[in-house]
Amino acid sequence: MTGVVIFFFVAAALFVALGLADQRKLYWKLSSWRYRNPEANEPSDTAYTIGRVVVFAAAGIMLFQGCSAMSFADETSWSKSEFKEAVQSAAVSLGEDSHVDSSAGGYASLIESKVGDAGEGKGPSYAVDVKAVGESDDYEVTARGEDFVFCMHVSQSESEEGGFAVPGADGSSTVVPEYELTATVDEGSC
Repeated sequence: MTGVVIFFFVAAALFVALGLADQRKLYWKLSSWRYRNPEANEPSDTAYTIGRVVVFAAAGIMLFQGCSAMSFADETSWSKSEFKEAVQSAAVSLGEDSHVDSSAGGYASLIESKVGDAGEGKGPSYAVDVKAVGESDDYEVTARGEDFVFCMHVSQSESEEGGFAVPGADGSSTVVPEYELTATVDEGSC
């Protein structure tokens, strides 16, 4: 992507240089040899002006495309500092609410969602990968396509609020416990 951005900016610079050059001299050096009578075929001042406007417009388009490509590259990838900040914010936000124990998949999808929310506008949420490491409550958080990884250790304790009651068919109810989560983040693999 960097090559595309550089191409657009170099093309814009070349168009600006072409627009600033003396158009009449360019005609005599590059195009006059094609005509038997070059003076009779020399473009008018209006034609030179229109050509110069077109060249500067092309430079503006190349500059706009370069900025757009740079913005696109920034929005579709994470920098290490942005990702670290998003993971740390996600760790803090895990402790803000009570959660139901997710024994099937652990908290990987919850962490992935929290990192995506914390990093909104900084990087793509679809490029966040979280996987459980072993049988512990450790999770490796990575950004797809990047070479940095963070380890999030999640610990849970039963919420003081207890949980919520689920009514049964026979009129009884079962209390589903909720848990308070605390998370710490370390740089590197777990």
